[in-house]
Amino acid sequence: MWFPLERNKGFKERNQGFLFMGECELCGAVKVGVKRVPTGKTEVAACARCVEKMNLAPKSEAPGLKRSRNFASSPSPRKKKNDIMARSTKELAPDFHKRIAKARSDRQWSQQQLAKKMAETVNIIKAAESGKQPTDSVVRKFERVLSIQLMVERTAEESRHVNAGPSRGMTFGDYLNDLR
Repeated sequence: MWFPLERNKGFKERNQGFLFMGECELCGAVKVGVKRVPTGKTEVAACARCVEKMNLAPKSEAPGLKRSRNFASSPSPRKKKNDIMARSTKELAPDFHKRIAKARSDRQWSQQQLAKKMAETVNIIKAAESGKQPTDSVVRKFERVLSIQLMVERTAEESRHVNAGPSRGMTFGDYLNDLR
């Protein structure tokens, strides 16, 4: 049974926000000041001792949330710590899937064996060998377990294919070049 303690002046200040006399649903103490506190996905009436022992007091803010809010509001853009592509001059080799498959077959490992050695699922191995780009952490695992190099120096690949010959015909670019 709940009895509001609003009539007892100063009770709230002395008892850290406990507003009702009742039974603690956690320890069973009777006729104690209780307050509704969240525990898991529900709310219970708990006494001050249980709130303190079980650390049920309302949290100010999770440290991770505080850091992320500070990071979002900071004016200087920082590079992500876990993003290899942002902090390195290296990029994933275009033939990474062939390198992984060759290194695995050279060791005579099945995809299941490689997955077990990397602590990953077989689907991750299959996806990587079929050409789907893996995450940075999985790339590092492939490199470590298979002793291969998947990250290569970035290159400026600017290529132009011009079909030279009499059968080409005139293009708009050719016309503009002739005006100069």
